[in-house]
Amino acid sequence: MVKLRIVSFMAAVLVVPSILIACSQNGENGKESQNGDGQQTVQKTEYKGGPAELLVLDVNSGTTDEQFKKFFVDPVKAKYPQINLVQTREPIDKLLAAGTPPDMVLVSNPALATILEYDIPEDLTSMVKSYGIDLSRMDQAVVQQMMKLGDQKAFYGMPFAMNYGATVYNKDIFDKFGAPYPKDVMTYEEMLEMGKKLTRSDGGTNYIGVMPPDLRQMYWQYGLPVFDKAKGKASITSDKHVQVFDQLKQFYSIPGYVQDGKYRHSTDLFFKEQRMAIYPNLIAAFNIFFTNAGTKDAFKWDLAAYPTYKDRQGIGLVVDFHMAVVNKSSKNKEAAYQVLLGLVSENVQTMLSKAGRLSVLNDPGIRNVYGSDNDLFKGKNLQAIFKVTPSLLPEASKYDPKINGLLNEEVTRSVVIDGIDINTALRNGEEKANKEVVDVLK
Repeated sequence: MVKLRIVSFMAAVLVVPSILIACSQNGENGKESQNGDGQQTVQKTEYKGGPAELLVLDVNSGTTDEQFKKFFVDPVKAKYPQINLVQTREPIDKLLAAGTPPDMVLVSNPALATILEYDIPEDLTSMVKSYGIDLSRMDQAVVQQMMKLGDQKAFYGMPFAMNYGATVYNKDIFDKFGAPYPKDVMTYEEMLEMGKKLTRSDGGTNYIGVMPPDLRQMYWQYGLPVFDKAKGKASITSDKHVQVFDQLKQFYSIPGYVQDGKYRHSTDLFFKEQRMAIYPNLIAAFNIFFTNAGTKDAFKWDLAAYPTYKDRQGIGLVVDFHMAVVNKSSKNKEAAYQVLLGLVSENVQTMLSKAGRLSVLNDPGIRNVYGSDNDLFKGKNLQAIFKVTPSLLPEASKYDPKINGLLNEEVTRSVVIDGIDINTALRNGEEKANKEVVDVLK
């Protein structure tokens, strides 16, 4: 079996689920209501399954033990004490080999493809309907991505927390060099020009204007896959792949950006040393970096939206979220459904938001309290990040993580440091990916 080792930036909230439930309960088994076609549907709300223990595998949701208890265990226990949740981070192939398959899996949308390889996810379409869950109240980029992952036929998990692309910038550096602050929404070209002006040396200090995203993020934002399922081969040499790589190369080509043969700069330059002016990434990443650095009040900074392509304006970083997947072979599916209902309740979603995990609910009130537990974003232009729409993840495969790793390291280095032209570098990378990744994992 393929070992699952996928990392996401998502860092890791009731008794009565409310916000997504179309109708409240009435009676023991639910309430009859009319759907859009005027037909009667029964919306189930109560759990009648008896004692149950659920093994919950956390693949890459970044949920700590404390958060698991607060957002998963406690809300369910408050209503159904007979349901017990046990968290594990063991590799999935090890669990399956031991005959202890997980009842639920917490996973990011890019990593769902690998979980599907194990034939685990249950299609939750019937569950969503029978429990009256209103998906229109969710962020529609998340819903669209879920439908895309299910080939428009299945809904393979319940999203419970998402991430958003954002740009953080150091206002002190802009002030020092008399440069105007970034607009709420910028193109890569506009950000590049800022980077050129702010990558400079002053008083013996070297400043970096912009640390651009990695190649994987830029391909995803443009909707470019790195594997062709029809051909069964890596695919990274199209004209669009070259075009996006050229956009990235322009940032690395700014005089002074590459230092001592290094083109990958530490995030410490922004969050600790205050020598970087602009840094686009995921909003949850900023929460982590500022917390670890302890410098949220050490300098002036603010937020803007994630940069966009000039021919795809208004489309930001790929939608990134975590979902709870129910094992279709689980004997405790009804108990697992209660966990899902709790996760998407208004109460838990508000707690998630306050803790720095962006709610999947398209509710300004819940989003406005984002990160309020530590006041990191108090007084910051947080609403600017929502002025672009997340792009959808291209068709994914189990080969993507290793192919993306090859692109971000060897292929990028060969262009930036070794001076190989982009077309040759991508061609070499594609050949190596097919030989060392695809042929090995087939």
